[in-house]
Amino acid sequence: MFRCIVVSAFVTFCSVGCVAQRPEDKPTPPLNNADQPAQTNKRVRSLGSADTRISIVRLNEPRRVRQLYEQAMKAWMRQNPAEAQRKLVEALKLYPKSPEALTFYGGIQGSLQQWESAEQNLEAAIHCDPSYSPAYVVLAGVYNAQARFDDAQEATQQALSAGADSWSVQYEIARALIGKQQFESALAVTEAALRSKHGSLLHLAKAHALLGLRRYPQAATELRAFVHDQPDGEGSEQARNLLNQVQGAP
Repeated sequence: MFRCIVVSAFVTFCSVGCVAQRPEDKPTPPLNNADQPAQTNKRVRSLGSADTRISIVRLNEPRRVRQLYEQAMKAWMRQNPAEAQRKLVEALKLYPKSPEALTFYGGIQGSLQQWESAEQNLEAAIHCDPSYSPAYVVLAGVYNAQARFDDAQEATQQALSAGADSWSVQYEIARALIGKQQFESALAVTEAALRSKHGSLLHLAKAHALLGLRRYPQAATELRAFVHDQPDGEGSEQARNLLNQVQGAP
């Protein structure tokens, strides 16, 4: 069930993380060559150091592209992925280098299990703006959903190098560790993240780490926390079923 929650964090990350990085919300910083797209053949591009500044790519984004992006987000929140994709396609016709639109589009495709297209759009977002950390996080989610845990770990490392600082990246780190059956490490990641951040999916990841360690009462507590926070969210029904199984375990 844990892997079947496909790219679960991407909408929250796009709606909160991406909007938080809107160019018009920040003063224009100095730019240098570090803001230019990297030319490399690596699947996940390497960054020499964290760069959280607004890139020239995003500064040059037309206002209409921002409007279409926000319309796409509203359509997705209304559970209308087809309309969201239409808005994003329109935005990318106007500005093909928009890392936000490419990331959101790739995330939607990932949620529909259109893996190849999702990876292409996310890698395009990284190519256009290597400093845009949400693209790495969503790419990690796509990899985790396909059980490509080594690739997911590489993507999360690049997200951290690009300045990612949200519960979403810690969630994807934990998913990869759980997939590799490194349950103690995954538990440490989720516990540390929950001390400073709140993300319902962190409770779900912690529950699966605890299940891997056969610590069923504690896992049940985390599943209850997830269901309490997300009573009708993605994965809530599966979480309730799992909770029932855990409560019946010896």
